[in-house]
Amino acid sequence: MSDYINEALLGASPYKDQRKEATKLVSKWERTGLLDGIEGDFERGGMAQLLENQARELIKEASSTSPTQPGSTNAYKGDEEWSGVALPLVRRIFGEIAAQEFVSVQPMNLPSGLVFYLDFQYGSTRQGMDKNSSLQGKTGKYSPSGSSAPYGGDDYAGGFYGAGRYGYSQATASEAIGSVTMALATWKDINFDTEMSGSHNKGKIWKVTEALAATDVDKLSIRSSNIVSGAVSANNPHGAGIGDTKPVNRLYPQFTSMTGDDGEAGSISFIVSASVATDFNNSGEYVTYPKFTTEAARGDFEDTAGDASKDSLAIPQVDIELKSRPIVAKTRKLKAVWTPELAQDLNAYHSVDAEAELTSMLSEYVSMEIDLEILDMLISDAQTVDYWSLHQGNDYDSSADEFVNTTFYGTRFEWWQTIVAKIQKVSNEIHRLTLRGGANFVVCGPKIATVLESLPGYMSETDGDKQSFAMGVQKMGGISNRWTVYKNPYMTENTVLVGFRGSNFLETGAVYAPYVPLIMTPLVYDPNDFTPRKGVMTRYAKKMIRPEFYGKIYVDALDEL
Repeated sequence: MSDYINEALLGASPYKDQRKEATKLVSKWERTGLLDGIEGDFERGGMAQLLENQARELIKEASSTSPTQPGSTNAYKGDEEWSGVALPLVRRIFGEIAAQEFVSVQPMNLPSGLVFYLDFQYGSTRQGMDKNSSLQGKTGKYSPSGSSAPYGGDDYAGGFYGAGRYGYSQATASEAIGSVTMALATWKDINFDTEMSGSHNKGKIWKVTEALAATDVDKLSIRSSNIVSGAVSANNPHGAGIGDTKPVNRLYPQFTSMTGDDGEAGSISFIVSASVATDFNNSGEYVTYPKFTTEAARGDFEDTAGDASKDSLAIPQVDIELKSRPIVAKTRKLKAVWTPELAQDLNAYHSVDAEAELTSMLSEYVSMEIDLEILDMLISDAQTVDYWSLHQGNDYDSSADEFVNTTFYGTRFEWWQTIVAKIQKVSNEIHRLTLRGGANFVVCGPKIATVLESLPGYMSETDGDKQSFAMGVQKMGGISNRWTVYKNPYMTENTVLVGFRGSNFLETGAVYAPYVPLIMTPLVYDPNDFTPRKGVMTRYAKKMIRPEFYGKIYVDALDEL
C-alpha cells in the first residue's frame, strides 16, 4: 500500500519505467547466451537494446512476407533461416566496432530522438560570477548558456577557472573604497609571470593599494575578494571596466594580497590593467571580501541580515536548465552480386558457402566504414591542436606558425621521445577543459605508430592470433601505462588523435547511437541471368557533444621515416 501512496504523491517517473524496461531486456537476452562475455551493465544493456531492435525488424519483415499471411505473394524461404543467423551476427559484428572505445554507444529505440543535457547556471551576480553564466565555465566550441549546443566557449574562462573563484556561496561583507595608492606594478608584484610580460613592459599593469578599516576580513581567502562598481562585477577573466566608464580592463585576483592578521585592519592590494593611473576612479566603488569567522560572528548569512531583520538573506542561487539537441538515424546500404558458377565451384573445391562469406564481408565492411566515419568526426572536430616534427631539432613556433630548427645534440631516437611531451601537453589540456581527466587513448596510422612503438615506455599488449575488433583499427599496446595506442592501418594523414573516454558512458565527448543494427535482404535471383543478389542495411546516428574531450597532433616531415 505504501508503494501506491508514494507513486500517487510523487507521480509517475519515466526514468524508473525506462530503467525497469532495460532490466527486462537484459534478462530476456541473457537467456539466449548472446550477452556472454560483455562486461559492464551499460554495455550489456546497450547490446540487449540492439538485439531487441533487430528482432523487432525481423518480426516485421516476417509478418509482411510470411506465406501463411492471406494474400501474401512475397514469401521467401530463407527468412526463417536468416532469423537464426542475424542475431548472432549482430552480437559478433557490433561487438567488434572499435569506435565504442572512443565514444559513448547509446542505442536508439526510435529513428529520431533528442540528446538531453543539463546546464547549471549562476542565479545571482556576485564575487565575479555573472548571472546566467554556466557553472562549468567556457571550455569548448559550444556555449552552455545562450547557445543551442552544450558546454563551453572559445577558451576556458568563468566557472572555477582562475584564482579566487571559490567565493560564490560564502557570506561576504563590503567596504567603500576611499583613497588609494596606485603605482606601476613591479615584476615581483606579479610573481614574475611571463604571460603578463607584454602588458607589463608597456606600462599597463598597476598595483592599487587601499587601507581597509574592517576587522572581519578572512585574509586566508583574500583572493576571492572583488572590486565592484555599482552592481557590476569586475572580476572577469576576459576583462570588464572598473569604475564608471574608465578603461580599467581587468582585475588579476591571483596577485591580490593583504597585510595584517585575522581580526585586524590592514591594507589590501589589487593588480589591475589600465592605460594610465587616472583610469582607476574610486568614486562609488567598494570592496567585497570574505568574512572572518569567530565564535561570536560565524560569518553566515543570518549575520549579514541582522537579528530579527526582514531583509533578504541574499543567499546565492543556482539555476538549472534542461536543453536538448536533435539526433536522427542515417542509413547505410550495401549489396553483393555473384554468379551461380562461383557459388558452385567455391562449395565444390573448398566447402565454403559463398552466401555466408559475402554476408559476413558485407557486415564487416559496413562496421569498418562506421569506425572510420566516427574517427574522422573526432579528428575533424577535436578542439586542442598541437604540432610536432619528425625532423630532428625542428620545433613549432606558434608566433610564426612554422617549424624552426633548434639546437638538439641527442640521437634520432632521443628526439622521437619528444612526441611524448606533445601528447602529455594535449592530455593536460583535455583535463583542464573537461575536468574529468587527461587523455587515455591515442589513435594513429602505421608510420606514426613506428615512432610510438619505438619509445622506451611503450609496451605491446597484442596477441597475433586474436584481434579485438573488426578488420582495421586494432589495439596495439600502451605508452607509460597511461595511453592505450590504437593503430588504424587505413590512416594516411599525418595526424595523431588523442582523447579521453571515462568508465561512465557520460564521460565522453561524442555519441554513436545504432538504431537497426543489421537488416539483410533475402536471397534474390535475377530472372534474366540467374544471378543471386543480397544486400545489407544499417541505421544509426552520431553526434559530437563535447569536442574538448579530444585533441590532435599534426606531424611534420613524416616522409623522412
